[in-house]
This record gives sequence, C-alpha cells and structure tokens, in this order.
Amino acid sequence: MKTAQNTHCVDILREQCKTESKRPFIARGSNAIRCTHCLMAEFACFCHLRERQASPIEFILLFHRDEIHKPTNSGRLIADLFPDDTHAYLWSRTAPSQALLDLIKSRQGNCTILFPNTETAQEQKRQVRSIAPSSNKGDEKHTFIILDGTWKQASKMFHQSEWLRNTPHFEINSEAQRSFLVRHSSHQMQFATAEVTAMLLDSLGHKQHSKLLLNYYQAFNEHCLISRKRGNNEQL
Repeated sequence: MKTAQNTHCVDILREQCKTESKRPFIARGSNAIRCTHCLMAEFACFCHLRERQASPIEFILLFHRDEIHKPTNSGRLIADLFPDDTHAYLWSRTAPSQALLDLIKSRQGNCTILFPNTETAQEQKRQVRSIAPSSNKGDEKHTFIILDGTWKQASKMFHQSEWLRNTPHFEINSEAQRSFLVRHSSHQMQFATAEVTAMLLDSLGHKQHSKLLLNYYQAFNEHCLISRKRGNNEQL
C-alpha cells in the first residue's frame, strides 16, 4: 500500500491535477480496484519491486496532460527508482509553472532536452549537443528534461514551447539506438519514456543505472499483462 515515504513528485503532480481538473479522468478498466501508487489493479501491484536509487543525472519529467493519469505511463517509473533526483511538471504551451521556469533557469548551462529529431530542430535553429553532455559545474549533476507523451505529443511539446527554445537538446544517435535494441529489446525503434531514459543512461556510460531502469520497466510490463488477463472489469 502507498505510504508517505513512497510518495514522490509524480504522485504529488497527479493529485494536483485531480484537484484542479473540471472533469475526472476515466481510464480503461476504471472498475478495477487499483493501488493508489503504482496504479495497477491491486492484484497486479508491483510496488514491492521498487528500490530507491541515487541517479548520476537529474531528471525533469515534463508530462503531457493525457499521460499523467494513465496506468500504462512509463515516465513515472523514473521517479519510482530515482525520487531524489527527479522533478515532475505538467506541460503547458503558453503558461508553464513559474517553479518549472525557475528550475530550468537555475540549471542554465547544465540542462539539456532529450529529443531525437535533430534534423527538424536544426530547421528551427535550435541548439544541438552533438556529443553526450556531462556535468560542467563541478560535481553538480547534469539535468535532462524528459518529454513524456506519445511521439506526436512530445514533438508538439518540443516545437511549440518557446520557453524551451534556449535550452539545447541532445539526440541519441541511430547507431546507439540499434546497439541498445540488440542488447535489450526485440521490437522496432519505437520506445516508451522509460526505455528512452534507460537508453540515455546507457549512452552516458551509466550502464548499471540503465539496466536497473530497464529491468524495472520490463517488470512493469509484465504486471500490466497480468492485469489485462483478469477480464474486462480489471483490464488496464
């Protein structure tokens, strides 16, 4: 069951969204009795698999509004494992929270957006980091902004956010993606947020942290399947 010490930034953001929403979010399988933390049907809860870790980098999870309540959202897994190194905010095209803007400003010069489409970004004259960024302010961790949504949503978030225009972005090159797939996956090059982040950690040389996140994501998928197999009233 959820406890105060389990609560992290994504849980807090989700509750804020519920409070401010004018209509409830109704997910598939809404009749299921769910764990209030991992959002799985209670019989498929996987909270016991979460192990709090320190991350070598800092994350800012930027959620599309449609993602924050989804039981199948994988971005929250980053906060599950690395709660002390993760921040979470809801994306807005024109009115981002002041706390988010202040955080990005405080990380200026040591902050990067993870976004794969360099070619399109170059057309907009966006700053591109051609090599993997590393911390450049003493021992301060480098901060990565992770856009959490479908590919179409993430593209919109990247291209329509004028307030992110001065923050450089980094692409994991296709060779690194193929190498990651060969070692860790069997599907085509379409990745969930947790997988992209595991790939980022791998590209930066943080192999153990990458493996921890990927293993946790795979366990998450297994529990999603368990939940689906229990019938329509308990499906995701």
